[in-house]
Amino acid sequence: MIKRILSLILCLVFAIPLFAACNNDKSNGNDDEIDKGAYIKMYLTDLVYDLDPMFSLNNKSQQKIVSLLFSGLFRLDENGKVKKDLVKSYKVSFDHNAKEYKMIIELEQTYWSDGTPVDAADVIYAWKRILDVENSNPAAPLLFDIKNARAVVEGDMSIDDLGVTDPDLLVLEITFEKKIDVDRFILNLTSPALVPLREDVVGRNEDDWAKKPATIACSGPFTLRTADYTAGKEIMVLERNPYYFRDKNKDPLDISVTPYRLIIDFSLSDEELRDKFDNGEIFYIGEIPLSLREYYADSAKVADEMSTHVYYLNQKAEINGEYLFANENVRRALSLAIDRDTIAKSVVFAKAATALVPYGVFDSMSPKKLFRDAGGAILATAPNIAEAKSLLSSAGVDPSMYSFSISVRAEDEVHVMIAEMVQTAWQELGFDVSLNKIRAIVNDDFNPLINEVPQDIMDDLYNEALYHGDFEVIALDLVAPLPDAFSILAPFAKAFAGQAIAAITSGENPIMPHITGFDDEEYNALIEQIFAEDDYAKRTSLLHEAEAKLLEKMPVIPIIFNQDAYVISRELSRYSSSYYQNRLFAKLKLRNYQKYIETTE
Repeated sequence: MIKRILSLILCLVFAIPLFAACNNDKSNGNDDEIDKGAYIKMYLTDLVYDLDPMFSLNNKSQQKIVSLLFSGLFRLDENGKVKKDLVKSYKVSFDHNAKEYKMIIELEQTYWSDGTPVDAADVIYAWKRILDVENSNPAAPLLFDIKNARAVVEGDMSIDDLGVTDPDLLVLEITFEKKIDVDRFILNLTSPALVPLREDVVGRNEDDWAKKPATIACSGPFTLRTADYTAGKEIMVLERNPYYFRDKNKDPLDISVTPYRLIIDFSLSDEELRDKFDNGEIFYIGEIPLSLREYYADSAKVADEMSTHVYYLNQKAEINGEYLFANENVRRALSLAIDRDTIAKSVVFAKAATALVPYGVFDSMSPKKLFRDAGGAILATAPNIAEAKSLLSSAGVDPSMYSFSISVRAEDEVHVMIAEMVQTAWQELGFDVSLNKIRAIVNDDFNPLINEVPQDIMDDLYNEALYHGDFEVIALDLVAPLPDAFSILAPFAKAFAGQAIAAITSGENPIMPHITGFDDEEYNALIEQIFAEDDYAKRTSLLHEAEAKLLEKMPVIPIIFNQDAYVISRELSRYSSSYYQNRLFAKLKLRNYQKYIETTE
């Protein structure tokens, strides 16, 4: 409470020069003459309904927007080098009295979009939220070096026992289980899933806080100004966070963030989007629609996205009275039937998946050598229907006896197209396969805070199906939490799955396995061995062994390696990318921007 009072006092003190600056700007009495900066129209990505960073690891479109709204402690630049973001300094030391290794992090002074200072308590809250036994999050293993983190996830200790404290407003103290690899831990902290969050903001409405401008608070260069999901009028506007690394003495509005607004129009047809971009009315397309990919194939900037489009097979799902996907041969047969080459060519900006870990992931701790190049191809990219049918026969499975569905996000046309191609392949094996296209719906939940049902937000039913395990087969982009293969492979091991624990009853282990139900003792032991291994060379060798073993068991079917592709106008400059292939627009400059400024608010 004292820290929050101090935060409010600092906010009021900081606001004085801001009000003065606003008064100076408006001294002529004409608000329309204030030059706030550029209004830049773009199609940043596909439609997104929830901007909670916690759920950005299965939706790259969401992550592209989230990366502009929230800042982390560290970041990875375009070349894969770790850079400080919210961190001013840090040191690691051994406490001889407590016999403990600790890291002390001092934060830079910056502010949330409502003027409240970003402080160490915000980091602690976000991390505890990920590790909370009532939540499910695959990013949880990224924090397992912290003292008591695993015990918290396993339900053996309270979340308050986690080894993180905030001895001062801008000081974070982390206690570790043992001596750690500092560079590896800092790499973990570059993950977009670990950004600080406000307890007073998120806690008011855990499910909906990140869905509308009135309830969200942002620490990054932009904040959410508008989110309108009205059919035919879909639009999202990101506006400069005026408090982002603001110099209180100089106090210029554009010292940290140059553009005033990024206007994302989701309502345009593919043809309208193409025409407006080619005619200089829209300046950036960050998610090229499927119908325009051949058109922009030669002009688009393309890079490996560090995500793999995969299918999860729910081993706990009853298919015609049997647990069909609990049969390893069935899972392998379904994988063998997929024509990855043809799918990748149809997607255009993709590579046929030859394994699970995508391109971009480091082989050790350096981007100079990639895990995928070192590991080579594990999966065939051409289909083998004959071998698939042979496996089913040896398993005693008659495909004509089984019906199941592929759940897919209806708004993602690429995912739907892939699902249709996979559906055809599995039907060729004899299975009765349908598509379950899951659409977001207008919120229908009563909100006690406003004493009504809010009608201006959408509920993402796809996310609910995924995180609750309510599917038979589900399509998703498995986004690497960071460029370390462990972050992708570990969640398939029971102790690292990050799943909410089951009710603790006598004689039962409350730890839940991976969301697919996959629980293999040999694989679990291998991941434990990798987690404890300090030697880089041995660890890397074991990670390759783990990937091969996982794909032998096939609880997850890789389809394609996704690529990031975008087109950008020559009128724009001073932009860059993170290693995660998220665009950085804080310094984005539009030439002659005054002629594009909108006069309406």
